[in-house]
Amino acid sequence: MKGTFRKLSLLLSLTLIFSLIAPAALAWEVKGSYTEGMATVSDGSAWGYVNASGIVAIPVRFEEASDFSLGVALVKEDGKYGLLRQDGLFLLEPLYDSLTLVDCGVYIAQREGAWELLSVVPVSGEDGASHQLYTGASSITVEQGTNGKEIVIRWADRDSVHIPLSTLPQTLYGLKVPFAAFSLRSSRTASFSDVSGKDWFDLWVDLAYNLRLMEGPGDGTFQPYNTLTVGEALKMAAVLDSTYSGRRFTSGGDPWYTNAVNYCLTNGIITSSTFKSYTRPITRAELALVLAATAPVRNADDINDSSRVASSIPDVSSGDFAASSIYAMYSKGIVSGSDKQLTYRPDAVITRSEVAAMVARIARPEQRIILWPSSDSSTYYHAAGTQFSAASTS
Repeated sequence: MKGTFRKLSLLLSLTLIFSLIAPAALAWEVKGSYTEGMATVSDGSAWGYVNASGIVAIPVRFEEASDFSLGVALVKEDGKYGLLRQDGLFLLEPLYDSLTLVDCGVYIAQREGAWELLSVVPVSGEDGASHQLYTGASSITVEQGTNGKEIVIRWADRDSVHIPLSTLPQTLYGLKVPFAAFSLRSSRTASFSDVSGKDWFDLWVDLAYNLRLMEGPGDGTFQPYNTLTVGEALKMAAVLDSTYSGRRFTSGGDPWYTNAVNYCLTNGIITSSTFKSYTRPITRAELALVLAATAPVRNADDINDSSRVASSIPDVSSGDFAASSIYAMYSKGIVSGSDKQLTYRPDAVITRSEVAAMVARIARPEQRIILWPSSDSSTYYHAAGTQFSAASTS
C-alpha cells in the first residue's frame, strides 16, 4: 500500500510540475518562416525571435518585429523603431518615429520632427566620435529625378542635396563610410536549393552572395559543405583586395585560377613559395595567411585585444605556422573559433559555408565579432551572442 501511495504522490508531483512549466513553454508561437536562422515569435502581445533549435534567442518584448534580412531586423520598442542584430544588440538604437531602408545599408529616419539619413556603419570623425550621414533635415524623401530615383534632403536654411540611387555606393565612399566599396544591394537576394532558412550559415551565404564575393556553381546550389581549394581561396582574396583597393582584377586564365594567382603574387598576398598546388583543399591556417594579407583585413581596426587573443586560442601558439595571421583574424573580429573555447583548428580544411562567414565579416564591419564585450564596445560591431551551432562562429 505504501508503495502505491508513493507512486501516486510522485505522479501528482510530476503533474503539478508539468502544469507549471507547460504554460511558459507554450507562451509564444512561431510566426512565419525562418530566415537567416531566425524566426519571429509572439505571445499575442509582443514579439521576439527564436533560433533554429527552437530556443528564444531574442526575448519577446517588441511591439513590432520584422524578419531578418542581410543580418538585420526592424523592431519597434517603446513606440520607437530601431535596427536589431541577430545577437540582440542594436545596430541603430530604437530612437526613431520612422525608419525606412533605402539601399546599401542606408536608412531614412525621423526623430522628434527632424529627418536623418543613417548608415548602418557610421563615419568616424576627426574627433574620434562616430557620425551619421545627414541630420537635422526638414525632410528626406526618395523622388523620381531626371536620371532615375534619388534621395532628396531638404533643410529650411540651405540648399537641398540630391543623391541618385544609382550612385549611392560612390556617395558613401565619398562620405568616407568604412568599407563602402562593399555595398549591400537590397535587390540582390540569394536563393539556393541546398541552403535553408534554418541553416546557421544562411545569413552568411546571403551576405557573401549579395556582396558578389561568393556564388554557386551555376546549378542552383551553393554547396555549403564542400571544401575550399587553394585556387578558390586566392580568387576570393583577389576579389576582396581589388574591390577594396580599386585595383584591377579579372578572373580567369588557363588554368582558371591563373589570374588570381598572378594578382596575389603581384600584390604581396602570397609569394611564389607559398603554395605548390592550387587544386587541393586549403587549410584553415593557410586561409588565414591569405586573407590576413589582403587590404581590407590589413586596414580593419582591431576590436579585440591582441595580447588576450594570443593567450586565449588553445590550439595556436606564437611561432606556429600562420599564427600572426590567425591572431589578426581574431583581433579584427573576423573569426571567433569553432567553439566557446575559441579553438581554431588550423590544420583542418574549411567548408564554403564557413568561408562565407569570414568574407562577409571582412566586407561588412557591422557583422564583426567582439569576443569580450564591455560597456564601451562599439554597438555596430557583432558581439558574441547565441551560437546556433559549433560551426557557426568559424
